[in-house]
Amino acid sequence: MFETIEKAKRLGGIALERVDEYLELLRILAEIQGRDLKQRVIGFAVVALFAFLSLIFLGLAVIVTCWDTSYRAIAAWGVAVIYALIAFAAYRAIRDKARPVSAFDTLRGELRQDIELMKDVV
Repeated sequence: MFETIEKAKRLGGIALERVDEYLELLRILAEIQGRDLKQRVIGFAVVALFAFLSLIFLGLAVIVTCWDTSYRAIAAWGVAVIYALIAFAAYRAIRDKARPVSAFDTLRGELRQDIELMKDVV
């Protein structure tokens, strides 16, 4: 009985020592996650903007090149179909992309290790 009480006291001491570390780790991981998200969003926005502009001007270049020929309508429809295919391929690529590993997995792993340690103590 006294042994169980002693183990519970040690377990409580370990848990109290780790709470501050968990909070600090959570704060650091949240900052990292926020910074990474902001960089990714800005990067994707820039890429999307310039990809969009380049596709528009490429399509216009093709249509203008074929303007004085009998292929003007075919070129315009071809550009429209290619744009639709690119949009569909981009949608599929984004939909099928796996989610990146969260930085909070580190915190989850630390909590699991401590729970296992507490189980071993008890």
